[in-house]
Amino acid sequence: MSLPTIETLERAAARAWPALCTEDVDGWQWRGSGGGARRANSVLPIGYHGQDLDAAIERVEKLYRAQNTRSYFQVSSASSPDNLDQRLAERGYVLEEPCLLMAKPLIATPMPAGVSISTEPSDAWLSIYTEPLDASRRAIAPATLAAAPDPKAFILVSRDGEPLASALGVYEPATGIVLVECVATRSDQRRSGGAQLVMDALESWGAAQSAKTAALQVTTKNTAARALYEKRRYT
Repeated sequence: MSLPTIETLERAAARAWPALCTEDVDGWQWRGSGGGARRANSVLPIGYHGQDLDAAIERVEKLYRAQNTRSYFQVSSASSPDNLDQRLAERGYVLEEPCLLMAKPLIATPMPAGVSISTEPSDAWLSIYTEPLDASRRAIAPATLAAAPDPKAFILVSRDGEPLASALGVYEPATGIVLVECVATRSDQRRSGGAQLVMDALESWGAAQSAKTAALQVTTKNTAARALYEKRRYT
């Protein structure tokens, strides 16, 4: 089975983890959340239909100045126009946080034991997810999680009654994609198989929703997560 296009995956990922404020800038999606994850505070530069690239960039910069934040663009092979990356470099932009967009076809698999699934995050789920976050991301997390569209699943894996790992699955019926978000393991339970179990659960849930593809974004420096996803045949 062929995977969706990069543009389809990028747009689905943006909808699954929405910014609290958005504006259209000549087809680009400007995103601002006043803190939190970089992608919810950056431009998704897909679908550009303007005539003046510099004017569009300057409008983006003005919007971020109003929030007292720096301007960021989430550039990928689907970005437009084709010379955007070059023009940003000429204006002094630099690559700061390289990420991979990974995906795999889904098949039906059994739900592992010790899994709880809810449409709202429990205290235990939030504790695991927010543990490694900085103050800015912790502050914005409740609003961002609430904004994630339905159907979604807050997945918590426990072992011997103790919470072990968390993840969020967001399914898009229109595209058949389930987005993998918020994968985290308790700091005192690392290398205990929690991440594998919570991914098993999320993929099982996604397939049960009729998802055909699972997709995720991961920073290139997160070698442990990349190894996990590659082992699970994400490419």
